[in-house]
Order: sequence, then structure tokens, then C-alpha cells
Amino acid sequence: MRARSSTIQILMALMLLFCWGTAKAAVRTVHVTGTVTNIQSWEIKGYYTSMVVAHTEPRRAGVISNRPQLKVDQTTGQFEGDMVCEVIRNKHGRWVDIHLINMAVTFQVYSTMVIRTPYAERIDLGAFDWKPNHYRWEEGALVIDTAVPRDTVIGDLFGDHVRISPINPERGDSMRFEFVWNNSGQSHVASFGDPYLENESYVVCELIFAVRTDTDIYTESWDHHVVLYLRPDTQGCYILRQVPAQGEHFRDIDFLLDNDLYFTARERTGP
Repeated sequence: MRARSSTIQILMALMLLFCWGTAKAAVRTVHVTGTVTNIQSWEIKGYYTSMVVAHTEPRRAGVISNRPQLKVDQTTGQFEGDMVCEVIRNKHGRWVDIHLINMAVTFQVYSTMVIRTPYAERIDLGAFDWKPNHYRWEEGALVIDTAVPRDTVIGDLFGDHVRISPINPERGDSMRFEFVWNNSGQSHVASFGDPYLENESYVVCELIFAVRTDTDIYTESWDHHVVLYLRPDTQGCYILRQVPAQGEHFRDIDFLLDNDLYFTARERTGP
């Protein structure tokens, strides 16, 4: 029994050593270079005060990363330096995720672009436009990454807007819609209608979002947040369509009026 117990202890020690070695091997230092070509655009300079490149999750309030970050030059858009990255291994190869994070310290606001690129000791991302989304680097170009759930924002981040998570759902996913608008205390109506098939091709989901105009309001206004959930139960093409509220004393809040939002529920593929 003692011999068997010793053998088990040795095997467990070897397994722990293997796991430690594997985890340690998964962290690498890479040299990253690139140029953000739209660094001078109003969408960046008008809202954000700095941009950093890091292998971290998007910045959270009160959380400070202890990993090195590269500063993007606010004039030229260039960045270069070493980063500590976790190497992602899957059946498609080895990858690292590089986050380009725009921050506005005054408003504690951030927005992130994620680029998944094949692992190498030196990574040159070339010249590209910064956009708050998930991308993959393939043959010297950026393509939308459909392999991970990704969010999107429609509208003005500092005005009326809707944040959709994820915008690339799989069948059965719960899509979260967070609507933000400036309001002075009016009551509101917000709901999704029952889905229906249009032209035997698209499943249409109608959205109603309006405030009442026959209620008392305050002299001041502030941002209001409303969250709705939509769950695509079948694979295929969908349209989210905002329709005017029916009845008197309603004023529509324009999130998607006259702009159909197309998305597809399907299996996510890729690295």
C-alpha cells in the first residue's frame, strides 16, 4: 500500500510540474509595432485623451494592470515595444490577442479594439484604422473575427445609443440590448414584438421605444438605461427593425428608425 501511495504521489507531482510548465510556457514576450492611421480623427480625438496597446482585458474602473503597456503617439499613431502576452493554442495554431484601448480619464470612458494575430516573437501590424471591434490578422489585412462573441455600439457613445452584446449570436444565445438616452423623467415604453418571417428569407424582430409626452417632466435631464433581451432560436438571417409607437402622446426615441439592423445567428468558426 505504501508503494502504491508513493507512486500516486509521484504521478501527482509530475502532473503538477507539467501543468506549471505548460502554464509558464503559455506566456511570452513579443515585440509589437504598428500605426493607427485614424489617430487624428474626430471619433478618437473628440472623445478620448489617450490610447494604449496592451495584452489585457478592457480597462475596468478601479483595476490597474501590472503588465507593460505601449503608448500610441497621439500625433503620428505609431507604437512600438515589448508586451507580455498569453499564447492561445487551439486547432488553428498559436495566437495572441492585442488590445488597443482608447481612454478618456476625465469621463472614465474606454473603448477597445482587439486584434487576434498569429504568435511570433516580432509582430508588425502595419497601418490600420482603429475601430471598436474584434479582428483577426490574416495575410497582412484585418478581417472581422467571427470566432468570438463581439459587441457593437450604434449611435453616439455620449448621446443616444444602443450597445448590443453579442452582435454575432449563435442559435440560442441571449442578445443583450442596452439602450441609453437622455430623459427628463417621462415614462417610457420599450419592447420587442413577436418575430415573424419576411419574404421567406429573414426573421424580423420589431422594436418599439418611445416616451410619453403627457406626463410631468423635471427641469433637468440625465441618462437613462434600459436593457432588453432577444434570443434567436433558429439559425439564419435576422432583421431588427424599430417601428413607431402606436397611439397618442408618444414620442419615439430614434435608435434604429429607418435603419434595419441585419445580423445572422450561426455557429462561430475560426481561430
